[in-house]
Amino acid sequence: MKLARNILLVDDEASWLRTLAVTLNRLVPEAEIDTCVDSRQVINRLQVGDYALVLLDLTMPFDCGETLLAMIRSEFPNTRVIIVTGVNEVDTAVRCIKNGAYDYFIKTDKVEELAQSVRRALEVVGLERNYQHIKERFLSRTLDNPQAFNNILTCEPQMLDQFRYLEAVAFSPEPLLIFGQSGTGKCEFARACHSLYSPQAPFLTINLAGISSEVFAQKMCGHLHHYSDGQVDAVAGLLHQVGDGVLYLNEVGALPLAAQITLLDLLETRQYYPLGSDSAYPVRCKFVASTQDDLLKLHQAGQFRSDLLYRLRAHKIKLPPLANRPLDISMLINHFIAQAASEMALPAPQQPADLAAKLASYNFPGNLHELKGMVFDAVSRSDGVALNISPFMEAINEHKSLTQAPLDTLVFPKVLPSLAQMNQALIDEAMSRTANNQTAAAQLLGISQSALSRRLKGH
Repeated sequence: MKLARNILLVDDEASWLRTLAVTLNRLVPEAEIDTCVDSRQVINRLQVGDYALVLLDLTMPFDCGETLLAMIRSEFPNTRVIIVTGVNEVDTAVRCIKNGAYDYFIKTDKVEELAQSVRRALEVVGLERNYQHIKERFLSRTLDNPQAFNNILTCEPQMLDQFRYLEAVAFSPEPLLIFGQSGTGKCEFARACHSLYSPQAPFLTINLAGISSEVFAQKMCGHLHHYSDGQVDAVAGLLHQVGDGVLYLNEVGALPLAAQITLLDLLETRQYYPLGSDSAYPVRCKFVASTQDDLLKLHQAGQFRSDLLYRLRAHKIKLPPLANRPLDISMLINHFIAQAASEMALPAPQQPADLAAKLASYNFPGNLHELKGMVFDAVSRSDGVALNISPFMEAINEHKSLTQAPLDTLVFPKVLPSLAQMNQALIDEAMSRTANNQTAAAQLLGISQSALSRRLKGH
């Protein structure tokens, strides 16, 4: 991965600035380093040049370092800032980190640690910029409406392939079926389809888990109630409310067989009758269905109609579990950190650089829902500087305890048996396992058959 390499060093001490530039040129030779001794020029320099990193002093004439830090993080969010100062105060360091500084260093002759931090910061900026570049190039070149996918964060090729497919089939009048485990983003794909198909029309959702056939028909078609005085009370169903929009059928695999007949009739005839009415009304919406079940297996078990199955899967999208999206983990964690900090009115802590690597072997059974819950818990338990990783490690350890094979261990009673009792217990167990075959039992115990025979006679 090519690094973002431009660095701007800002300090009013010209001699220190020259020394630092020479040192970084030696320790980070791939970087391109510029210097600035006048704090008033910093913003103009950033506007003219594309700097990935700024090394910033705090105590300078005109504009102080903390003021510049706030301006840089606000106006140039893709540029990282490392504070390099003579101010050795914990409160100042914490305040700078909370305000967006990537790291904080005291001016010393030992700059190896600073050089390592510079390398890490350049890698972070490089990854972020490469991701943004890939996203823009991919979406702008292959999608006519990339804004429809703004709520789906990914840089995984398999997910981007699904973007292209969805855009290609979104305008088809045929249903769209979305497969995926719980928490893989099925609803967001349904909303993306709505943005492509009919963004000005309604998007309505019905959850089919646990619904009865009667309730399903009533919710979909609505009903008319005729009173004895000739008055009619009408309740509009979802098909009337959605109009030309998109109707999202969530968990279609849970639909009862009788309700499946109703749905199949709606798909085939493209018309519906409100309960209590003899008048047919047109079905104008697009159907998007989702399921976390294997509908083919449900059909083989007699729980899902084959005609409905093949009618629904005219267009289909299969979403991968989060464990199969390793490139997205770090980005999603940062997204949920920002969301959690905003919703809980807390400072946004920084994600540890190695957190995504630690989660590489975790299978995320709850997918995005689980990751979001972990991050919200972590943010609530953080100090505002670094993200608390305890919720992640607890999940990893729990996963290991469930997946590791139990070890064969001896369980002793509260009062330990004597050696004679243990010997006899071993002999009894060996004889039991070998159906009283002394030769085989002796082999299990690691003694000769004659020795075992003597022990049995003694018993």
